[in-house]
Amino acid sequence: MTTLLPDRTDVRRTRLVVDAAPGRPRVRSETSGDPRRPCLRPMILASADGYAKVCLVPDGALLLAGDAIQLEVALGSGIRLDLVEPAGTVAYDMRGGHASWDVGLDVAEGATLVWAGEPFVVAGGATVSRSTDVRLGSGARIAVRETLVLGRHQERPGVLTQSWTARNADDEELLVEELHLDETAHRPGVLGGRRVLGSVIALGLDLPEEVAAEGRMDLEEGGSVWRRLATEAHRGVPEEAWAAVCDAC
Repeated sequence: MTTLLPDRTDVRRTRLVVDAAPGRPRVRSETSGDPRRPCLRPMILASADGYAKVCLVPDGALLLAGDAIQLEVALGSGIRLDLVEPAGTVAYDMRGGHASWDVGLDVAEGATLVWAGEPFVVAGGATVSRSTDVRLGSGARIAVRETLVLGRHQERPGVLTQSWTARNADDEELLVEELHLDETAHRPGVLGGRRVLGSVIALGLDLPEEVAAEGRMDLEEGGSVWRRLATEAHRGVPEEAWAAVCDAC
């Protein structure tokens, strides 16, 4: 497995490796770090020839001050992996503290990763940094659904700094993005009073231009990103784009 994320002693790291094997894929996971801190634990929901479905279950209360969650996923050649979450995640008031959530995805040649993420809520008083680092092998594909929520209902937002980096097999950049959201994000021209930012990110596959055209941004090196602003979490994700991407995968 290629290590995408830096080694740190203060994190709870989860490593999920899915490799090809005769019949069903081989699914392995391990966690490391202070066992008193929360982490993500993969649970297999289904598997078949060349396919696995895994749920990322929180092991402990998430997300509190001092939590440092790290998830590394390595997907073997030709495998399809579907990742799901049992519910959304809330980053609670950290009273001056900080938490982090870092993801590394290594998708090998011809493999497909579909991650149906649930809402990530940054409550008032929370300060969170999130990062996603993706590497795609030749012919690999990835689709991610993401919903960021600044504050719970009638609550002031916390502070969120998020970065996305994706590279192909030749180490060429596919997507590089950094986002900083706090109370000032509600000004006109940024979020405009809305507290939800929904995204669908599809890399390694191209849909016809007429498919899910609203809110669509096609990337120079292939793939697309769809975005939508909303006042409620369930309205944030461009569902027509997510459906089209899932069908294409």
